[in-house]
Amino acid sequence: MQSRQFEAQRRMNQADHIIRGDELPAMSRPGLRLPNEDDDRLLYGRVKWAQLRDGLSLHWSDCEELQDFVTENVVGPRVSFVLFLQGQSRVSYGDLSLTLGQSASQRAPEGVAVSMNEPVLFRRQARRGSHIRKLVVSLTPDWFEGRGEGVGSSDGAIRRFMDSHLTPRIWKPSARLLTLAEQMLNPPGYDTLLQGLYLESRALDIACEALISLGDGSASAEQSLRPQEYRRLQRLLALLDSGEADDWTLEHIARDVGVNATTLQRQFRLFKGMTVFEYQRARRLQLAREALEREGASVNEAAWRAGYNSPANFATAFKRQFGISPRQVRARL
Repeated sequence: MQSRQFEAQRRMNQADHIIRGDELPAMSRPGLRLPNEDDDRLLYGRVKWAQLRDGLSLHWSDCEELQDFVTENVVGPRVSFVLFLQGQSRVSYGDLSLTLGQSASQRAPEGVAVSMNEPVLFRRQARRGSHIRKLVVSLTPDWFEGRGEGVGSSDGAIRRFMDSHLTPRIWKPSARLLTLAEQMLNPPGYDTLLQGLYLESRALDIACEALISLGDGSASAEQSLRPQEYRRLQRLLALLDSGEADDWTLEHIARDVGVNATTLQRQFRLFKGMTVFEYQRARRLQLAREALEREGASVNEAAWRAGYNSPANFATAFKRQFGISPRQVRARL
């Protein structure tokens, strides 16, 4: 087993190649969901998972997704800084669903910071043909304790963020940081020790810049939203969760909460990390899945509950969201 893991790691440090299921970290393999169990070709390109120091880990990828698949694994308490250079991914941390990255038309890289104060189930949906270039730097409580410094000594805004749970913050990486990220995706051919130091220094630069941006209040939803705006978004969430606005246009929703559509979309994305309609779609699909799993609803009925007139369109959206078809969910009952 150790020789297979060594070989997998050796291949990941080389040039572009096909990445199979056995190259995933051990904790992720049990949660791998494939549409065809006989085909475990996942990615083409390069990926890396590295434990740089106790409590400091790095994951980066520069690859094309070869098929639709889902990975799931439980992650412990940590702060994760996610930087997308290209592409988009649908992920969830427990009950929080996010679309990370920017659409091809926008192209502007963005970072997302997420704090987890308890273990959560992390889930990622891959889509065939997507090219993903991203980095994820994570710090656990062990890292802060190892430095002899607690969160309590941090800036107030940083402390509030780190004390929060599953409240994402968007931050804009500087040009310097984007250069460092490119260096991490294409590191020089150092030996193991020097490469570890090289990656660790840049990973900490990413974490530092992200925390600084949170500390100055520019990327924190709670800091950048005035109290009345924050309360308005809370009322909006209650409206969306009630289902009353499922058939409303964005302009109708915006009028109902008292702002224009552009302002509403900007504030909601900052608040929840997604657009209003992405939130509505994810919510309706989740309700449909619960109907399939808990009530034994038919696929047609689940499609109706999710607001789809076409079961085929529903099945396509469902598989994109969860990585399995509605019929596969019913087959588990």
